[in-house]
Formats: sequence, structure tokens, C-alpha cells
Amino acid sequence: MTGRLGIATWAIYGVVAVLLIVIVSGALSTMFPSVASTRIAYNSEGYLFALVLGLWLQVALPRVPERRRFALSAAHGGLWAIIGIALLLSDLPSRIRTLNEAALGLAIVLPYVALRRPLPRWVPWSSSLLLVALTVWAIVWAPSSWVIDQAETFGFIVLAVLTFDVFDRRLIDDTATSSAGVRWAWYGFMILEPIVVSAIGTDARSGSGSGAVTLLYLGRIHESFVGVLLVVALMYLSRVSQARARTADGQTRPTPLLGGGRTA
Repeated sequence: MTGRLGIATWAIYGVVAVLLIVIVSGALSTMFPSVASTRIAYNSEGYLFALVLGLWLQVALPRVPERRRFALSAAHGGLWAIIGIALLLSDLPSRIRTLNEAALGLAIVLPYVALRRPLPRWVPWSSSLLLVALTVWAIVWAPSSWVIDQAETFGFIVLAVLTFDVFDRRLIDDTATSSAGVRWAWYGFMILEPIVVSAIGTDARSGSGSGAVTLLYLGRIHESFVGVLLVVALMYLSRVSQARARTADGQTRPTPLLGGGRTA
């Protein structure tokens, strides 16, 4: 074990961090063939989102007193909002500027995960439906709007909200319960969506019709699926490591992920 996380979890964080540095520096294209490097770099926003949110949930928040968690998370989110806006308005190379969507997604998700749990059931559903409705409006009536331009940002927010507070509430609330069938159906959807949309191909995303714009939008938010799934995988991996450590120590009580399942 390394801190609260297992060595394997830390190793994955290290790999993601190195991969992100290689992508941002532009060195990736010299290390892999162009097709492979393009596919790897395409998900850079997901890597950044997973790296920051995962470490915040697993390393930072458990060490912060409950009464200060939301304030610190809001400040952290504010920092990423500044970074995201700066990247969006910059003339930096696209491999760097594109990270603005992940940064803006973190600006919302970081304080969100620090809200006191359990949340009223209407909060995650209403917020997610509002963003989805806004997206549908943009696809149908304003395909050139900022909503489409910030597809990944909306994707990160909606997927994180639905994952943490609808389909797998145990991830950040140790007092919550969730259905295994519903949970794995959701993760199955998250895995299949990028695969299916990619299999449909880029030709189907060409044109200005609602169908093409919808597929284009769904293709753009692949990074959001990758980022949220990576956070989930890292959190489950750390729980496996913690369970093994408890067994070795003769403990039976689970270790709370965020110091008791409630954040403030």
C-alpha cells in the first residue's frame, strides 16, 4: 500500500500523468505511428479530468476536515475555471488548448462531489436533464452554438452527476445503496457508447442534419466517457486494495472513501 491507495492505483495515476505530459509536449507523435498517436491523444481531456478528479477524491478530500471540504473544492474548481477560460481564449497549439473542456468540466464537478450527501433525488436528475435538454436544443436549432463547442464539458458534468448520484451512489457516499444490475448496466452503456459511435464511422457524422450533428456530438464526448470511466475504475481498484489490506489486518469494517461517506 502507498498511503490510502494501492501501488497499482498509484502506478496507473503515474502512467496517466506521463501520458498527458507526452501528449501536451507534442512528443507523442515521435514515439508512435501517426494513427496510434492520434487515437491516444484524442482522449487527452479524459486523462486530465480523471487525473485531477481521481486524486482529489481519493487523496485530497479524505485528508480535509468535513466542514472545509466544499470550500476547498469550490476554490479548486474556481482555479480550473480560470485555467479553462484562459485556454479557451488562448492561441496555444490545439493539443493544449483542447484541454479547456476538461478544465471547465472540473470547475463544476470538483465542488459538486464535495456537496453533503445524500443529495435530494431531484438534484442529479433535474441538473442532468437540464443539460441534456440544452444539448438537444443546440443540436436541433443551434448546431454552431457554444453548447456544441463545449460538448466535452457538458459530457463530463452529466456523466459524473449520473454516475455519482444516480447509478453508483456508493462511490462517494458510503452510507448509500445501489443496485448491482443498474450499476453495471450503466457502466455497460458507458463502455459501449464510444465503441458503437466509432463503429458507425465518420461518414455518418457528415452533414448538417440533426442525425449527423447528434452523431458528431456523441463522437466528440468520447473523452468524457473515458475520463469518468477511468475515475470509476481507479476508485474500485483502490477499494480492492483496501479490502485486501483490511483482510490482512483482520479488520471487517469498510474504510470510508471520504471519511464517513458525507462531505461538507
